[in-house]
Amino acid sequence: MTLPVGGAAMNSPPSGTVTLLFTDVEGSTRLWDAERDAMAAALRRHDQLLRTAIEQAGGYVFKTVGDSFCAAFSAARAGLEAALTAQRSLAAESWPTSRPIMVRMSLHAGVCEERDGDYFGPAVNRAARLLTVAQGGQVLVSGVAAELLSEELPDGVGLRELGTHQLKDLSRPERIYQVEAAFLPARTAAPAAPRPAAQTALLASHADRERVVDVLRTAAADGRLTADELDQRLEAALTARTLAELDPLLADLTTAAAAAVPEVARIKTGTGSASRDGAWLVPRRLEIEIGTGSVKLDFTRAVIVVPELSIDAKIGTGSLRLVTRPGIVVEADDVTVNTGSVKVVPPPAEPEAPVALRVRISGKVGTGTITAKPARRRGRLRALWMRILRRLAGGSRPALPG
Repeated sequence: MTLPVGGAAMNSPPSGTVTLLFTDVEGSTRLWDAERDAMAAALRRHDQLLRTAIEQAGGYVFKTVGDSFCAAFSAARAGLEAALTAQRSLAAESWPTSRPIMVRMSLHAGVCEERDGDYFGPAVNRAARLLTVAQGGQVLVSGVAAELLSEELPDGVGLRELGTHQLKDLSRPERIYQVEAAFLPARTAAPAAPRPAAQTALLASHADRERVVDVLRTAAADGRLTADELDQRLEAALTARTLAELDPLLADLTTAAAAAVPEVARIKTGTGSASRDGAWLVPRRLEIEIGTGSVKLDFTRAVIVVPELSIDAKIGTGSLRLVTRPGIVVEADDVTVNTGSVKVVPPPAEPEAPVALRVRISGKVGTGTITAKPARRRGRLRALWMRILRRLAGGSRPALPG
């Protein structure tokens, strides 16, 4: 599931202990691929129904991404009413797609950190993890939310206990309940078990861990993570052995970036220099114009949420330098060169490493240069690991994985 950023609802954001409602359309990717026009119409109607149900129950929509909604309520009963109203409306709708739009939902309550109309913290993470094990048409409720609802269930609505389950990347198991009503599908299966290890065993490298650490530290500096959340995620990142263990640590951070990624960014320099480094957000297209100066694009800690970056470069006597990392493929076959040069050095091969970004460079080079090569490896991650161990593990020194 992907999450963040959307327009705020008309209602005011609740504070303190809030009930979170997360929703997501089941199988939307397949429907988009097979029935694009029908799916576009269906999603417009889906958005209307969800937003109406949430706002009428007094909820506040604080995030939307694609077909996913995140809303906050001041009371658990209001969150449940919004979910029930939405599911009833969705079930009654005549959809233009070949099969009905089925939406999975999760309800969880907790104290959140509210900032600039957005919510952060463990409660948000738990609501998101609970949603991933729900099925289309199903409303799952956490143990905390179920307790709040125990004396407030509407007539004809019940909660069926599905047992205690270990949700991915959460230290505390969750007791899960399913909302039951006449108009809801008869889903009685417990949440799916985690995938076999063979499907998630692609090992993480030191470079993979270092990239995650840098994004986490940048998020904390921007105020998107508290100090406690940063410590927890840093420890998880530094002890992760597989890529599947690293991905969830950034899920609620990079999805916000996905919604904000620019279509086009422009860099123009005459005799000076410009650079993009640190945790910068990679756009879909870059237009670069260089006279006698230089531009550096450092991808070692870049936030990548798009599969491809197109660079249109116009270079006189200056230089364009790309600093790459494993998983980044640079193609410069469409560059017209006068007396200058283009040199692409691929990063060291990592077995089965997925392509995180494909960079396609086109344009013209006069007497200048374009180079793309990996950064030199540093021992910074191991030093950070030892500092984290001293602070979190108090003398316990497990070996650095990988």
